[in-house]
Amino acid sequence: MACPVELPSHAQSNPNSRLNTRATLGGQVIPIQGDVGSKEGCAKLVEQISQSESRIDLLVNSAGLPGAINYPAWNPQDPNAVEKGLWESVDDDYFTATNNVNINGIYFTTVGFLPLLRKSPAPSVIVIASLAGLANQRAMGTIGHAVSKASIHLSKLLAGRFHEIRIRVNFILPGIFPSEMTTTDSTSSHDTLNAFAVKAAKRCSAGRAGNPEEIVGPCLMLSARAGGYMNGTVVIIEGGRSMGTSINDGLRMPDDTYVN
Repeated sequence: MACPVELPSHAQSNPNSRLNTRATLGGQVIPIQGDVGSKEGCAKLVEQISQSESRIDLLVNSAGLPGAINYPAWNPQDPNAVEKGLWESVDDDYFTATNNVNINGIYFTTVGFLPLLRKSPAPSVIVIASLAGLANQRAMGTIGHAVSKASIHLSKLLAGRFHEIRIRVNFILPGIFPSEMTTTDSTSSHDTLNAFAVKAAKRCSAGRAGNPEEIVGPCLMLSARAGGYMNGTVVIIEGGRSMGTSINDGLRMPDDTYVN
């Protein structure tokens, strides 16, 4: 059954650019501009959607920031490089901006939509986190991003707080999928992965990045009757990458460790 989909985005221009592929699927997709980086921004988003919707059956938290990753990778075997990199690659704004969206945004958006979620006969929340919440990548300035993926635990806390009002909260930890974070041009159709994403994708058993349907499928399962008995569940979708990620960064591994 087709249903309206509200699609918030931080994009300042051409909000319809991402809807071309969705338009052929039927239903109604409504692009709106919003900012989940503050409690005020989340409240405005809730107010805007409340004007057009009487209830929400499914809330998907998928907004995220990668944090500053422009600091060059350092040699994890060089203590001086480690010391210098850990200090210089992180500042106050780095942690604040990343956590505001990746943690605070999930909390305030989800709690803000409680009145509309409670009107649904089977409300569900999906949090799109990241495999970075489990990985320990030591040679890249990704600490802020990985720390912000404490949203994994936040999702469990929300599932517990919503126990009595029977709102399910599940979360997905994806590996490398084409997105604004992993492609060379955020305005494109997300077909060209950046250099880091290419190498990281080859580290998984599949030897490639994920396809859209490979993350859409689990989302549909979690939101449909098939997932109706799942709550507080972690679904990892990364092509087997977590088997080898550990403390390796995906940049300096020998060529024969990649899947061709």
